[in-house]
Amino acid sequence: MERAPDFGLIRGQAKSKEAACIAAAGGHNLLLIGPPGEGKSLMASALPGILPRLSDEEKVQLTRIYSAYGALEKDGVAVTRRPMRTIHHTASRQSVVGGGSRIPRPGEITLSHLGVLFLDEIAEFSTSTLEALRQPMESGEIQISRVGATLSYPARFTLVAAMNPCPCGYYGTDLCRCKNVDVRKYQRKLSGPILDRIDLQVELSRLSTDERFAETKEESPRLRALVERARERQRKRFAGLPIPHNAAMPGGRVLEYCNFGEDARASLRSIVDRNVLSTRSMDRLCKVARTVADLKDCEQVEPAHLEKAAEFVVGGMLREAL
Repeated sequence: MERAPDFGLIRGQAKSKEAACIAAAGGHNLLLIGPPGEGKSLMASALPGILPRLSDEEKVQLTRIYSAYGALEKDGVAVTRRPMRTIHHTASRQSVVGGGSRIPRPGEITLSHLGVLFLDEIAEFSTSTLEALRQPMESGEIQISRVGATLSYPARFTLVAAMNPCPCGYYGTDLCRCKNVDVRKYQRKLSGPILDRIDLQVELSRLSTDERFAETKEESPRLRALVERARERQRKRFAGLPIPHNAAMPGGRVLEYCNFGEDARASLRSIVDRNVLSTRSMDRLCKVARTVADLKDCEQVEPAHLEKAAEFVVGGMLREAL
C-alpha cells in the first residue's frame, strides 16, 4: 500500500484538519462538504498517515483479508500500513459490501478494515448501496448470507465521505447558479439514518490567494503522536471490553464511559436543550467530546471540550436541510 501524503500538503482548511484529527483519534466517521478542488480528496488520503501504527495482530488480520482477496502480490508478503480505499459512486453494491455467487469475496468495506473508506461524491451513490453500509458501520462487520451458510467479514473502518454543497459545487459564492429548490433537493440525498452514523460534519471553504501560495511543512508525525496518545487513553479505558475506540461506545452507556464533571453535565444539558437534540445526536456529541478531551490529555470532559465537539456535531448544512 502506498504511503499516505503528509497533512502539511493541505493548505489552509484549519478547521477541517482539526476535524480529521478528531476522527482519527476517536474512530469517528467524517463528512467533508465543500467546492471542488479545495482539498477534500487529499485530506481523506492523508488520514491513514495519522492513524495509529498497526499492531502485529492487526497486520495479520489485514494480511489474511488481502490474501483472501488475491491482492497480496501488490503489497509483498504482508500488509504493514493501514488501508485507504476510494470508491466511485458507480461501484456496485456487491463490490462495496462483498458477495458473489459461490464463495463470497470481501468487498471494499472489508478491504478498508482498520483503515479508511473514502466515498467521494457520496450524494451520487445509490440509496441501496448507502443503506447497505448502515449495519457494518454500527457493528464493525458484514454478514453475507448464502444458501446453507452465512459468512462474516470484518469491516471496522473509518468512513470519510465528501460531497459538493450543491449540484454545481459553488453554493454560497457568486459562481453558483443553482436554484434554491435544487440545492435543497441535492442536500437531502443523504438519508437521516446515514447522517446519524457520521459523527463529524465540516464545511471546507475556498482558499485565499495567500493560502494557496503558503509554504508547507511536515505535519503528519506530530498529528499521529497526538492520535496515538489519545488512542492509548481509550485502550486503557476500554480494557477488557469489545470497544476499540470512543466512536464504538454502545448507545445507552455513553455517559457511563465519558466521565463528565458537574460543569460539563450542565453544559451538555444546555446544548441539548438549545438545539433540541435527539438521543442519538446527544450520544454522538458526547463521544466526540470525549475524544476532544483525550486529545487534550484530560481525564474529565470539560465544557470547552463539549463546545468544540458541538462545532462539528450540532447542525451543519446537511442536518439543517433534513
